[in-house]
Amino acid sequence: MRMNATCFSATKPSPQRDIEMSKCNFTINGTRIGANFGDTLVDAGIGGRILIPHDCCSGQCETCRVTVASGTVDDQGTAEGNTVLACQATIVGDAFITFDDVPVVSKQSGIVSTIRALSPQVLEVIIRLARPFEYLPGQYVSLAFRGFPARDYSPTVRMNGDCNEGELVFHIKRLPDGAVSGQLGTGIQAGHRVQIRGPFGQAFLRDVNSGGVLILVSSGTGWAPIWSMARAACQAGMQRNMIVVAGARDMANLYMRSALDWLVGNGVAEVIATSRIGQGDRILPGQPEHYLPLLGHNDIVHVAGAPRFVNTVKRKARNAATRCYADPFLPGQQAPSLASRIFRRVRPTAGIRPRPAQPLEAAE
Repeated sequence: MRMNATCFSATKPSPQRDIEMSKCNFTINGTRIGANFGDTLVDAGIGGRILIPHDCCSGQCETCRVTVASGTVDDQGTAEGNTVLACQATIVGDAFITFDDVPVVSKQSGIVSTIRALSPQVLEVIIRLARPFEYLPGQYVSLAFRGFPARDYSPTVRMNGDCNEGELVFHIKRLPDGAVSGQLGTGIQAGHRVQIRGPFGQAFLRDVNSGGVLILVSSGTGWAPIWSMARAACQAGMQRNMIVVAGARDMANLYMRSALDWLVGNGVAEVIATSRIGQGDRILPGQPEHYLPLLGHNDIVHVAGAPRFVNTVKRKARNAATRCYADPFLPGQQAPSLASRIFRRVRPTAGIRPRPAQPLEAAE
């Protein structure tokens, strides 16, 4: 008997059914959207008109680290506890993720008002703003001095603790052959125009009034974000105990001593300064990581500076099951803008690192 060809029509896959079966429920901060299997969490959010904060999309800056509250995702090797990098992790089924509320990325202009030496190698650069710029202590921004390539730096406060919403303060290590830093004071002087974009970064101050000890550790110009957080914690009337450790390669470049005195005067019980070369009054020999306290699982560690130093502190925190927020100062190229990710859906080349604030040795 000849079978009617139409008998097979019910078993043919439907294109619409294939599309539906490729979708899953993905919830971001309480908002449910449809997501495709295999999408990164960032792309899934953009497809649902929700912007997960991100910058480099190469897994380096950690701006996009999110918490997986329920369900599962493929972390693509980026998992730390129950967190993953949303630019790398992919959808494998229904999941619920959350992330911290952070200031929206924006652009604005400013003018260099002051460039002064803090040490033989470190400059304080102050930019007068056209309007206040919102960021969280510990985040970083992209600066483009007119006529020069953009670089990323961490805003901080003046060394005496003063903070003016009409300015941004930066600590920059000057290198003679630096395309940007080498021009500070010569090609870039007071009055120079600058474009600011940001803020970015996941290593910002949080949870100041709960849990164990807050431990802030820096090397070199990694002091900029650490100082911003330490000062903000003091101003907020923090209930946690706080330990601050700052180090430099030599005594001449231990430029943050006046800020350390400010912290002592504002009730921080344990403030430590270290120098790898030379010794002085109240200056301990060696590197900052040598003076970390015994870490507990309720403590929080923030670390900023040279990559090798940051990784050492991260490893010690991980071994103690202590939360650690890290800001390694790495060299690299400028990453595509957020606008290119949102509107053109361009995926940056893997390996691009948008944190070119300092060469590798700059934070030592």
